[in-house]
Amino acid sequence: MSKSFDKLFWHDGNLTDVSFSVDAKGKSTVQLQALFYKDEQAPQRQPYQIRCEAVSRFQCTLDSDELKRNMFAGNISNGYLKGNTLWIYFTDGLLEVRALRFRLMKS
Repeated sequence: MSKSFDKLFWHDGNLTDVSFSVDAKGKSTVQLQALFYKDEQAPQRQPYQIRCEAVSRFQCTLDSDELKRNMFAGNISNGYLKGNTLWIYFTDGLLEVRALRFRLMKS
């Protein structure tokens, strides 16, 4: 399990973008943009990018009205990386990505 993902403060984060792509060689990637607080005391969220490479499975169910309605409070309730699967829980939604590599970058 990646230490950077362990230290990420998921709760009250905001999803801002999700994209899925397959290149000419058939390699698939899922990329997420989100805003996260550094910790419970942080005054504002910071932008992060999560890049999932060599994706073998991707499923996502999101309720866009609920995401929008919860932007102020935060539409991400929890997330974690376990083995080679990333799980992110939203207000009325779930994202699951199984991949070989995960990268967390501050944008």
